[in-house]
Amino acid sequence: MTGRLVAWIAVSGAVLSACGGDDKGAASGSAGAAGNSSVGGSSGSVGADGGGGSSGSTNTGGGAGSTGSGGSVGPTGTADFEARCAAAGVVRCVGFDAPSDLAGGFGDNHGTDSGNAAPELDLTQKASGQSSIRFTIPSNSSANSSGSYFTNFSDDLTLQFDENSTFYVQWRQRFSAEFITTHYQGGGGWKHVIIGVGDRPGCSASAAINIDNGGNCASSCTELETVVQNTSQRGFAQMYNSCTGSASHGAYDAFEEAFGSYDFKLQNARPAPYCLYSQGQNDSYFPPQGNCAGYFPDEWMTFQVQIETGPRQGDEFKNSHVRLWIAREGQKSELALDWGPYNLTAGAPSKNLRFGKVWLLPYHTGKDSAQSHATAYAWYDELIVSTNPIADPA
Repeated sequence: MTGRLVAWIAVSGAVLSACGGDDKGAASGSAGAAGNSSVGGSSGSVGADGGGGSSGSTNTGGGAGSTGSGGSVGPTGTADFEARCAAAGVVRCVGFDAPSDLAGGFGDNHGTDSGNAAPELDLTQKASGQSSIRFTIPSNSSANSSGSYFTNFSDDLTLQFDENSTFYVQWRQRFSAEFITTHYQGGGGWKHVIIGVGDRPGCSASAAINIDNGGNCASSCTELETVVQNTSQRGFAQMYNSCTGSASHGAYDAFEEAFGSYDFKLQNARPAPYCLYSQGQNDSYFPPQGNCAGYFPDEWMTFQVQIETGPRQGDEFKNSHVRLWIAREGQKSELALDWGPYNLTAGAPSKNLRFGKVWLLPYHTGKDSAQSHATAYAWYDELIVSTNPIADPA
């Protein structure tokens, strides 16, 4: 039977808030090494971002570096896309079934940005409906090989998440064999999604100015960004927090838990024999040597992230939790990461930044454009944002 990989991110302890006119190293042993490019500069241009770290260096702190409290509520039951969109708590649902789903650019409520290639609808591959969004990774392409898709959580920008709130982001994703088997020279690992700061009222295509430059539009590289990434091209999803860092940890703080004297859990919720840094050095991260939840080509996988924000203290959401579930097609989702209590970066109190925007993109920091390689593809479908756990796809 083919499998579906389902992953979800939850943030615990944050408050759902109406914005009005307001704006919205490694956690346990890996240093934020790779620099990334993120979309949305002062007027929609590419700006500096960062990638997850590589294991083995000293932890800079982040509140905890251990498995979370165990109080998470994961996906229960199954439902088709239409039913999941109609479920209680859903605030955004995108099926990528019409050109209007991709319309817009930086400054608009949702839209796409181009890289060496541009995102496009694909009528031949979809998890449901009429089409999906396809990202092409051409030969000799740069870090921004494929462009990006973004959407705010609400049309009027009032639905965003502050302290003491919980929300979930679920998406389906499909990878060509070339994408997950090619080693991209110089690359620190391609991204899946960035969950970060929402735009403020006043952001528009005609006033597409980044918040840090005095405007109201949020780029992908922000203080709050919480990222799912194929870190170091290891072949499985990991996560990190923040493009800037905060009081208790640096930028691009990887969610890697110290294990024993010299090792790290890279997906800290995986059962024995665990998902350990040492497994990749000695043999394999995957069964029977390891137990990392890896990628599988040519099937629709599902990812769901849960973010629980704790109380805002200084430039952090204290005692937050982040969780990631992954499931292969047709199979039940499994917990891969359970991170917290952890101090998610919140940004300066005066900026009042809030979670309110998600980016889909295979951006790959450090990717060498001189490398010739097979053209590869990544597809996304069935994007859902909710205040409640989202069922697995039926």
